[in-house]
Amino acid sequence: MVWQQPAENSVAAHLHGMIHLDGVELDLRLTTDGELMLHHDDSFAKGCYVENYSSSEMKEHAETFTTLLEKPGFTEPWQHEGKCVCVELKSPHPSSGKGGGWLAGSKRISHIAEMLDKVHEALEPFELPSTSVVLYSFDPRFLKAVKKADSPYRHARLMPYLREWGPARLKKAVAIPSFMANSLPRLMRKHQSWGAPMIPCAAQYLHGSNRRLVFGTSVGLEGRELERLTRMRKGFPAFVWPVRPSFERSLLNAGLTALTDYTSPELTELPCGGTRWTRPATQPLNEANESKLEGENSGTADESVATIDSDTPRWHELDDSGRRELLDGWRKRWQWGRSLDELCADASANSIPWEVPRIIGHRGAGKTA
Repeated sequence: MVWQQPAENSVAAHLHGMIHLDGVELDLRLTTDGELMLHHDDSFAKGCYVENYSSSEMKEHAETFTTLLEKPGFTEPWQHEGKCVCVELKSPHPSSGKGGGWLAGSKRISHIAEMLDKVHEALEPFELPSTSVVLYSFDPRFLKAVKKADSPYRHARLMPYLREWGPARLKKAVAIPSFMANSLPRLMRKHQSWGAPMIPCAAQYLHGSNRRLVFGTSVGLEGRELERLTRMRKGFPAFVWPVRPSFERSLLNAGLTALTDYTSPELTELPCGGTRWTRPATQPLNEANESKLEGENSGTADESVATIDSDTPRWHELDDSGRRELLDGWRKRWQWGRSLDELCADASANSIPWEVPRIIGHRGAGKTA
């Protein structure tokens, strides 16, 4: 049977991502009756902005965050197996009149702060590990909203800034000056000063010719640019999006986390050669199995994945010494700045240090049309 991709940000998509990957990324919007909806776009039809409708009116177009949290298949891996969830809070389109409309300002801060409070209220009963959830937003007022809400969860800013309105190409065009003015090392320093646990990073900073258009230090996934990146970040995590299968392995080998739209369990062979492994953090491979997959010949990928899956314990199944051994090897390989004892303090059956590279399902099981 051919795998059918579930709709982005649906409950089914997020359940799929939690099973097959190290976690998921999801988008939330706030309805008129104070419900958080799983929805990316600012509207579900021309002029129909999510923030102008109630959750009952939206039920044909999106599912609620509450519905997702009622699924043990989603919450239990998040609570007990080290799965990670990136929560993006979406600001309303100015034409919706919500969040201050075109004037924004303090009303936009209050809108985002209300969303942060709603997320806290929804997640508090689950007592999630601090290394398993991060909240972020493109909105430049997000950090002020975090202070206003006094949210207990780790947070970060999505940069360069992509505004909430206009065609996708126009959004990207408007973001070019911000992209060029902020090299990846500079953005890392900003996020560290904000206390962020990681940096959400556009793939263009690392892959493709655009990475050399920035003012400041350019970095990459090969050669001296990779050496420079490894030396400068000292293990500070970068969650990179969107990551295509063609450079997924290079990114993971650099010690970085991939947000992917390619979540089909039938995708076992990578375009660059070798076999794909989609749970590098929550079911980490030893050196022997990792080398085997990198050199695997075409036609044997499915069999290899099945064999290694049955023989490889999950992160939460390892004992403390097993986790410590893995962290020690990764720390040396990628020149992490934190000591082994500091890393182990963040490591337990249900907690994986932020430095560990992951594969995260973008919008659950990947973006859909």
